[in-house]
Amino acid sequence: MPADLFDIPCFVPSRLDGCALEALVTVNAGADADANDSAGAAVIYVHPYPPLGGQFRNNVIYELRSRLDQRAAVSVALNLRGAGGSGGKTSWTGLAEREDICSVLDMLRARRLLLHPLRHSAADRQLLLLRMQARGLLPPDADVDSLDSVPLPLVSRTLLCGYSYGSVIASSVSPADYAPLGIDFAYISFPYSVLWLLVLHKRSWYLAHISATVADAAVAFVKQQALPPDAASAGAHVSRTLFIAGTADSFTSLSAYNKWWELIQAKSILALQALQPPVAPDAAIHAAAKALALVRVPNADHAWLRREGDISDAIDAWW
Repeated sequence: MPADLFDIPCFVPSRLDGCALEALVTVNAGADADANDSAGAAVIYVHPYPPLGGQFRNNVIYELRSRLDQRAAVSVALNLRGAGGSGGKTSWTGLAEREDICSVLDMLRARRLLLHPLRHSAADRQLLLLRMQARGLLPPDADVDSLDSVPLPLVSRTLLCGYSYGSVIASSVSPADYAPLGIDFAYISFPYSVLWLLVLHKRSWYLAHISATVADAAVAFVKQQALPPDAASAGAHVSRTLFIAGTADSFTSLSAYNKWWELIQAKSILALQALQPPVAPDAAIHAAAKALALVRVPNADHAWLRREGDISDAIDAWW
């Protein structure tokens, strides 16, 4: 079915402190639902560092939205605190921004888009709901006067898609906290070598969290493979991670990326070998590869100017 995209420019509250966060929510009335549970896919786009001008209006996120929104039932391009029209200021550790992202995930899980009460009146909400009803996004008999939020589609797969600093913030989310949403991660130009400048003393926490997420996924793949096909959890979603980096990245060299990615893979294999009974080496390598995918784009730098299509091609092929 062709895409039928309906954009909702809005402000949503952060669950941390009620900070008004600028968002562009896109609902796709033409998205193909999953045949098994009538649920579709969601994508959340997270932008580069706000103090350096990062926000969701940039070349990479524009390209990703033009491609991935065609497949998603709903997408959210979010401006973190301190970015674009959002309130607040960028934090020193990224943990406040983590709460901003989790605020959106909470709404997806609840299937309720909460409009910020200081930025949107009840009349604004009612008009939006009537427009959605006219586009077939709400049932014709829905009583829009009784709704205190904007209904969202049911989703069972969610891609957290972070670019530069946005990939750092996306990486802080624990997939187990949002199991019904089936979270996967796509990290574009992760700022590995300058991470300490962005999150200060929390650098080791982020790196450990990424390694643990990948290792947990590798273990889950092995355990799932051992289940009988008719087991209740045999088809449960297992979180996957994709890194995309240009070989001419301005902030992190390819050799630095390769060493770090080898370390993540090694920790995953060690976690598999610690299982009882231990996983065979070939099976461990296979499971680690399913949990962590790596794409190196020749001669692309951190800005991806005129190379944006390489990113969306990589994500399309993987997700």
